[in-house]
Amino acid sequence: MLVNTVWIGKKLGPVHAACLRSFLRHGHDVVLHAYGKPEDTPAGVRLFDASKLMSENEVFSHKETGSLSIASDVYRYRIQREGMGLYVDCDVFCVKPFTDREYIFSWESNIRLNNAIIKFPQKSDLLKSILSASEDNYFIPPWLPAKKQRKMRFKKMIGRGKHIADQDWGVIGPDLLTYHVKRLGLIDHAAPIQRYFPMFGALSNLLLAEGLTVGDLITSQTEGFHLYNSGLKIKNITPNTPLYEIVTS
Repeated sequence: MLVNTVWIGKKLGPVHAACLRSFLRHGHDVVLHAYGKPEDTPAGVRLFDASKLMSENEVFSHKETGSLSIASDVYRYRIQREGMGLYVDCDVFCVKPFTDREYIFSWESNIRLNNAIIKFPQKSDLLKSILSASEDNYFIPPWLPAKKQRKMRFKKMIGRGKHIADQDWGVIGPDLLTYHVKRLGLIDHAAPIQRYFPMFGALSNLLLAEGLTVGDLITSQTEGFHLYNSGLKIKNITPNTPLYEIVTS
């Protein structure tokens, strides 16, 4: 099963490189979409020129957080548009071969889906809806109160729309996915939290807990898990921790 991931930058770092190796180790073909080869790309990973799907001029950061998540969100949906298959974030660690399914997405909490691991049918209404929203830099979230939507729509009409870089983080990411999956009645396709997101929220700090192993953090249902690397405060990776086990694997 082919696995696509994207990286914007010159170096992956030990955590992301280890995650790519984990997919190779479990028999997946890994395609890294990047603007030039990161210097620490693991052997066996195939490269894809990201400029074929998104020009570097389209890459911008979220104003409040400085994150490149918006560009990454748009890019992963374009991977789906092209029918290239499964997309995973670079901080997803594989513990067993992923099972191929028509739809792949998962709960990360009791109320929200996460788009760190996705695969949609190329001609699906879900992908059509998500592409329509994510390609609009002045997207108006339909889950907002009607009064706020009207105000945003008016400002958009007069050329003063609110850019997605200035909106809440996740507006074309987890929030968008959750909204349309529910709207289209596709919730039965959502994987349980344990399959991909057993480390949601503050639990990701257990990756730094001495005396624990990766096996302590997952269940028999887990195929891989999102490390939420951007939320981890890492200065040094301490031996005898799950994260050390990951980067040395």
